[in-house]
Amino acid sequence: MRVILSGYNFDADLIKELKEKAGWQRDNITPETLSAAYARISRDPRDIEVLRREAREEVDRARRSNETIIFGLGHSSVAEHAYFNFDVIGLSRLAVEHVQKFRFASFTEKSQRYIRLDDDYVIPREIVEAGFEKKFCDIIKAQNEAYSTLYEVLLENFLKKHSKTAESRNGRRMVEGWAKEDARYVVSMACESQFGMSINARNLENMLRQLANSELEEVRVLSQNIFDLVKDLSPSIIKYVEPTEYDRFADAELDEMLCSIPFEEKICEDSSEVKLISCTPDPDREIAKIAVSAVKNIDIDQAAYFIDSVDDETLGRILKQCLKYRMPYDSVKRYFEFSDALFELTVSSSNYAQLKRHRISSIITRPYNTDLGYTVPESILETGMENKFRDIMKNTEDVFCEMSDLIPVHAAYLLTNAHRRKVILRMNFRELYHFISLRLDEHAQWDIRKTAKLMMDELKKKAPHSTAMMCGKSSFDSTKKSVYG
Repeated sequence: MRVILSGYNFDADLIKELKEKAGWQRDNITPETLSAAYARISRDPRDIEVLRREAREEVDRARRSNETIIFGLGHSSVAEHAYFNFDVIGLSRLAVEHVQKFRFASFTEKSQRYIRLDDDYVIPREIVEAGFEKKFCDIIKAQNEAYSTLYEVLLENFLKKHSKTAESRNGRRMVEGWAKEDARYVVSMACESQFGMSINARNLENMLRQLANSELEEVRVLSQNIFDLVKDLSPSIIKYVEPTEYDRFADAELDEMLCSIPFEEKICEDSSEVKLISCTPDPDREIAKIAVSAVKNIDIDQAAYFIDSVDDETLGRILKQCLKYRMPYDSVKRYFEFSDALFELTVSSSNYAQLKRHRISSIITRPYNTDLGYTVPESILETGMENKFRDIMKNTEDVFCEMSDLIPVHAAYLLTNAHRRKVILRMNFRELYHFISLRLDEHAQWDIRKTAKLMMDELKKKAPHSTAMMCGKSSFDSTKKSVYG
């Protein structure tokens, strides 16, 4: 056996520095050569390092090969061997949500929980042209001033409540973080952010095409800026970045068609923030069936017949055995992927900023809606700052409603981290274990922790055995002791 390290990420400035020092003028510093070399593995018997060297020495040929294989033959996975890293700076929080919805990319974002915010925010051209620039800036200035006031008041309150914790350097930093994370609920989604993004070429092309179809100019400009950076570096693997007719018209025409079909609106009396809409029928037995089939190497029908024949106590023993040796750092077995749950959530923007990181799940969002209200941190109530907080929310919503008549999509820039939206979320039980473990941990932010707890409670009603060890990381030991004795 031989294993060769064929490449790894280099900082672009370092690549430039090395080229300048070596006086290297050749244009073969491109990730396309890896894609071309790996594409040839299936049909060329030579060693891979030979194929890589040949691709580097004949870049034009490698590019022609890529175009034939990726776009001619349709083997798009070849483009996944080429990887890119981007610094994205000065994008609004609202626009960030449009970018970070893509599943097969990695993001690390400036956190408003840990960094004290300043007055940096985006003023979209659409808002200026609609004549709302002054009102927009006035409201955001008031929000930012309220943030500073709330932070100071909340910090003083947290320091008093947790004086022992704050005695150490790390403890003080943690207490300051609590004040920052609650004060930020008053800040708008026009607030500037920055993040690092890593993504392969195949998914980058898909991302650029969809971002180019955004209703926000800020997002469309981002798409063009990224393409300008990679189009000459990797022309053979990132080519088609214009929205297709499917991208542009499918949803719009569906909406138009639905408007022509009369229907009677149903009044929804259930205003729960977490609603379990549907779940795999009898998820405990479904997971157990898959586990038995895999472990015993028997036909799925035979496994189902066996599981259907056992009583509830035996079923519980089987599933407890599946979880018995798991530790907090272990993912549950893949058997758990064969049951899933569909939720409708009502979450704040702050909550969604964390929820969107679970990209292996299926997530569909609806626009932010002032009719859903807003989330008020408990600390705001404790410190007597509720009236100030609600005054800011009222003034924000008054201008938002005025803007919505002319620019409904762009009015959302003005809404705050406290404002809510509906989210449709589907996760399989394996991903749910990961989500609950992370978001129900004692160190998790309180807003998403509340959502995770409500989701877990609903799941345990439907699947008491397979969710027996579903808990936050911090309560893993006590849960295991309770389940296994």
